Amino acid sequence: MVDKHALTLVLMDEYNLKILAASAIKPVSVREIAYRFDIPLASAYRKIKELESMGLIKVDGTRLTPDGKRYKLYRSQVENFEVSYHKDKLKIKLHIKWQEPQIIERDILSPTPQENLIH
Repeated sequence: MVDKHALTLVLMDEYNLKILAASAIKPVSVREIAYRFDIPLASAYRKIKELESMGLIKVDGTRLTPDGKRYKLYRSQVENFEVSYHKDKLKIKLHIKWQEPQIIERDILSPTPQENLIH
């Protein structure tokens, strides 16, 4: 089960949204993502790993470089998502391919897990 708080943060990240949008059109490599969005390669790999661990992106094939090295192509699994806000509630309705829609509701005023540790 995916942590809903973490999923909310992932979906609100600018680069994650760009990666999901770019990989929805066609499968893309991590290098292509890094170059296209001017992200350091290590950060692009970290973001892909995070998106993949949450089921938002998956490997959609591999290719060979001219020198014979294999690399992965990734494709977004997100069909769409809707974000709404009412009073102190944030609601995200997430549609992932071949799954029932997930609804994530979060009380904006309640502390996040990290804030609970601060006394």
